[in-house]
Amino acid sequence: MPHERSMGLRSEIGEFFMRAIFINAVDQKVEEIQIENELHAFYERIGCDMIQCIDVGESHLLVCDEEGRLRNWKVGFRWPGSEGIAGNALLVCVDKNDDFTDAKAPRILIERNIKFLDLEKTPLPPPAFGCAFIPDLTPESIEAARAEAMHDLLRKRGC
Repeated sequence: MPHERSMGLRSEIGEFFMRAIFINAVDQKVEEIQIENELHAFYERIGCDMIQCIDVGESHLLVCDEEGRLRNWKVGFRWPGSEGIAGNALLVCVDKNDDFTDAKAPRILIERNIKFLDLEKTPLPPPAFGCAFIPDLTPESIEAARAEAMHDLLRKRGC
């Protein structure tokens, strides 16, 4: 359940809303919206059954379709530094308790920094991951495993 300080506006029937940036790949628009701070509202707005949260910095999360590349999305967008996201997404913030809260970034900043994609003309690469063995949970072993997993991923992609 969200905390009082992160709830934003309250509707007449007691639902809590928050500010989000909706990246509408279908209509190729970036919109500032008020959305109910509930997962079902996120699923409905994005058009998915499962979400993935990507940390994009400064307490902001990009909430997108976890299965986007596996589904038949015809559109998507390129977030700076990414290969691309299939489908729509929401940009929100998280508070110190990791609860969703109002997005702080201005809409225009997002609009200027993404590129909408026609996935029929330029499909995204298939989902891929790299594997690595972690002998223990020391920082050195974790970093070595990350490097090994990245090497494995690049090898699978033919790089």
